[in-house]
Amino acid sequence: MLKGNPEIGVYNRELPKGCELCRVGGKLVVFVTGECGDSCYYCPVSENRFGKDILYANEKQTNDVLDLIYEAYRMGANGAGITGGDPIVRLDRVIEIITKLKAEFGDDFHIHLYTSGRYINQDSLEELQRSGLDEIRFHPINKEYLVYVEKALKYSMDVGIEVPAIPGEERYLDFIVKWAENHGIKFVNINELEITERNASRLNSMGLRVSHGLAGSNKSSDMALSLLKNNKDCRINLHYCSSVYKDVVETRTRFLRTIKYSSKPYEEFTGEGTIIKAIVKSNMDLSQFGELENEKYTISYSVAKELLKQGKVDEVKVIEELPYGLRISESVESKSK
Repeated sequence: MLKGNPEIGVYNRELPKGCELCRVGGKLVVFVTGECGDSCYYCPVSENRFGKDILYANEKQTNDVLDLIYEAYRMGANGAGITGGDPIVRLDRVIEIITKLKAEFGDDFHIHLYTSGRYINQDSLEELQRSGLDEIRFHPINKEYLVYVEKALKYSMDVGIEVPAIPGEERYLDFIVKWAENHGIKFVNINELEITERNASRLNSMGLRVSHGLAGSNKSSDMALSLLKNNKDCRINLHYCSSVYKDVVETRTRFLRTIKYSSKPYEEFTGEGTIIKAIVKSNMDLSQFGELENEKYTISYSVAKELLKQGKVDEVKVIEELPYGLRISESVESKSK
């Protein structure tokens, strides 16, 4: 029997450990490099990241691995997902990241990594295992890449396969599921195909349009759900993950978690995971409600609105931003005349 919600995700047995933690917003997203030796026409990585050797901790670009630790504390992370590009292109960086995260947070801090497998060999797998990697997820572009997956089965980390549901590739995905079952792979994740600015031209030419959530295609979603229904009795864990989940639920849950662990007392939040605060100028001492900078107080919007109502301030600047500081909007509210 399949479990879950088709709009969010469906699975037949258990979710992979990395996905369990992701669902509660507990995974630090480490974009370790945009470099990759493969040229997948459906790759959703944005233009400003793809092919560039850059490092991100969640949405924050950084050059310092220690920033990853800071961000993990800031969101109360209980694990990390290492992605790219292909992280194995920068194996030394990956090993450093895993080693430092494990040293800081302990062996129970769950870390998974994505790779096509192109650069995987015995040496890299031994280094990954020695550093403490818990789970490795392969994206076999074609059947030839399955040899890399087999190599990883000799090691203690969980081995999974993660592939997009591309309409027209039904036979290949069905083959992947049966191959994984026969070879003792821990799980197969089927992702809804994401249509982004960089891959839209090619996918549109295949008749695919955004028709599900912010970036998904109903054709891809229908294909993935059909695949799971046809293989629901498979002996390994199968999981369909929708673009709605990735774009809305996962990100929003992580934002709310970050707010819970690191927001300031005067910062209020919305159900969408954004922060609301107010900036006011006043002759009154409002330090008990917030912070003073450049003769203006940053306080909670609720307090500011009440001060405005009572005529104790003339106007309030309302700020809405994401928990990593990106401002979404600002507006000014003035007292009624």
